[in-house]
Amino acid sequence: MSTPAERVHDATRRLLDLLEEGESLTPEALALRAELAEATAEAGHLEDAFYQVDELLKDARREHGEDHEAVARARAAVTAVEEIARRA
Repeated sequence: MSTPAERVHDATRRLLDLLEEGESLTPEALALRAELAEATAEAGHLEDAFYQVDELLKDARREHGEDHEAVARARAAVTAVEEIARRA
């Protein structure tokens, strides 16, 4: 099992690969951003994680509409970060 810091590194690397191709708001990119926010929270960087999920949810809603699975994943990330913060 990887550490939170390793998860942050891996998600960041994969997201940067997508961004090089110009794919910042695809469902895959949004899922990676959710993963990155959750790992960031697990690594103890709660302020950064809350910022990430806030922007993620706004972007997902704007790009895909309220009923899209990417928005559901973003909401799940918000909940996960909130739960991690409660445990901290």
